[in-house]
Amino acid sequence: VVVLVNVFIFRAADAQLPGTWELLAENGGIASMHTAVTHYGTVVLLDRTDIGESKISLPPGNCRDDPNDQALQHDCSAHSVLLNPATNGIRPLKILTDTWCSSGQFLPDGTLLQTGGAMDGNKKIRKFAPCPPEELCDWT
Repeated sequence: VVVLVNVFIFRAADAQLPGTWELLAENGGIASMHTAVTHYGTVVLLDRTDIGESKISLPPGNCRDDPNDQALQHDCSAHSVLLNPATNGIRPLKILTDTWCSSGQFLPDGTLLQTGGAMDGNKKIRKFAPCPPEELCDWT
């Protein structure tokens, strides 16, 4: 068994693996904690909401107000974004509750379901129903 394992390790180390990495966006505006690729090929990025502002703003009139937030009770920055790898475009998404320590899964219809989280995200369910890149969809 030891000999077989050693042979496999040496052969795997010598193998030329296919694929490359490419930087699509210099700065996504958030520090992504969760990342999910939708069936449209877009990418949902999620960050926690209770550590202060991100580097990407929400559209005017879409600020998040949470009097219990430990860092920022009135927050006009996004804590989730949608990346379109075809155009390298990034669009802010509005997520209302903290996703720290949450879990995520895709439903059969392609909806991303995020459950749980910390602080105001505890015992919460969030849904993101992906849409074609030219449409505007957001968290509910």
